[in-house]
Amino acid sequence: MRRLLQLDRRVGVAVRGAVAALPGGPSWARVIARVMSPGFRVAVAVMILRRPTRATGLRCLGAGVAAGMTARVLRDRLGRPRPGDRADGGLPSRHAAASAAIARTAAAAGAPRLGRALAVGAVVGMAARVAAAEHDPADVAAGAALGLASARAVAVLAGRGAGVPGPDTRVAG
Repeated sequence: MRRLLQLDRRVGVAVRGAVAALPGGPSWARVIARVMSPGFRVAVAVMILRRPTRATGLRCLGAGVAAGMTARVLRDRLGRPRPGDRADGGLPSRHAAASAAIARTAAAAGAPRLGRALAVGAVVGMAARVAAAEHDPADVAAGAALGLASARAVAVLAGRGAGVPGPDTRVAG
C-alpha cells in the first residue's frame, strides 16, 4: 500500500510539473479548482428552480450532499495529508465526490445532456484540483468513486435504479 501511495504522490508531482511548464498553467489550475464547487451549486440551484427539472435537481442535491458528507467523514478518519499546504486530509476529495454524484444523478434522472456537461466539468475540475496541489490523483479518484456510489444510492432510495428515466424526462437527443 505504501508503494501505491508513493506512486500516487509521484504522479501528482508530475501533473503539477507539466502544468507549471505551461504559460499561466498554475494560475488557471487554481482558478478552475476554485470555481468547481460554486459552478456545481449554481447548476443544481437552476435545476431546482426550473419546474421541469426540479425533481432531478432535488435528487442531484441529495446525491451531492450525501457524497460530500460521506467524503468528509472518511477524510477526517483517514487523515491522509494533502500535497499542498493545507493541514486537513485529502482522501477522498469532497469536491470530486459531490461533482461526480451530481453529474451521474443528472444524467440518470432525466437530464442526459446536462449530465454529460457536468461530467466534463467534474473531470476538468478534478484535474485542476490535482494540478493546483489541492489533491493527489488517488484523492480525486476515490472521491469520484464515492460520488458514483452516492448517485446509485439516491437512485435506489428514489425507487428506481440509476439509468432509469425519472418523471421529468423529456424527449431529447
